Amino acid sequence: MRSRDKSKGGDHEIIIKRRSKKGHGDEHGGAWKVAFADFTLAMMALFMVLWIIQPQMELTNPSYGEMESNPLVDGGAGIFDGTSTSPLELDGVPVRPPQVEPSERRESTANADGSQTYGSTEELKKLAELMREVASEVDALANLEVDVVPQGLRILIKDDQQRFMFQRGSATLNPHFQTLLGVLAGVLAKVDNKLIISGHTDATPYRQANGYNNWNLSGDRALRARHALVEAGLAEQSVLQVTAQADVMPLRPEDPQNGANRRVEILLLTASAEALYKELFGDSYGQVRFSERGASYNRKEG
Repeated sequence: MRSRDKSKGGDHEIIIKRRSKKGHGDEHGGAWKVAFADFTLAMMALFMVLWIIQPQMELTNPSYGEMESNPLVDGGAGIFDGTSTSPLELDGVPVRPPQVEPSERRESTANADGSQTYGSTEELKKLAELMREVASEVDALANLEVDVVPQGLRILIKDDQQRFMFQRGSATLNPHFQTLLGVLAGVLAKVDNKLIISGHTDATPYRQANGYNNWNLSGDRALRARHALVEAGLAEQSVLQVTAQADVMPLRPEDPQNGANRRVEILLLTASAEALYKELFGDSYGQVRFSERGASYNRKEG
């Protein structure tokens, strides 16, 4: 706005500038953009770090791939699998998962007495192939199945169409299977891994007047197999457990009375499976004791 001042004979031009009023928010209108840019930059840096360390996680964590492929199982495939990444909990009482022994991550190790401890999958496969070879030498390949499982090596001894392992309704061992157990004992005698032997029947009820049933029969057959192995040279301390399974674990659940369900199984345990076995049934790690006040975990001092 312009005006003229003619006082005192002067002719002066006065210029008046008016400033518009701005709101308080207008003075800081660009501050949020700077903050948002900083936040975006930080997130990009975080994503870059995660992208870089992802391959390292897959290489260093052995259970990572298993958890990705089977999210329902926490890094494990079974009760004797020691790759779980978190401890089990029993009513709030922590139970320490077994540690994987170094022998399971490298080749088989020789012991002072000449025996070997097998742990890696490749070494267990070689041991399985050796058992098939000795079974073939005594014409018993049809009576043997050997598979690598998460707990170690599963050795299944079964009937065939011409030969039964035991006489019907008894624990009397057929000479052919006595020979098979003998050659298997020659292999197992050089292995330091511990064994669990279990006997199985089909679902055909077996009862005698004195109460002898499928449980007794399957247990006696497992014990007879153990005696045959020990008589052929297997050390007695190699067997951790002999169990009776009756017909509760059939190979063919759709046909429980099928003769294929009659068998004796030998489970050769890895070091981690043996450690879990001792933790479940022994006192080498600790015990959970129950009382009226609840459960308490007592760790054994080593």
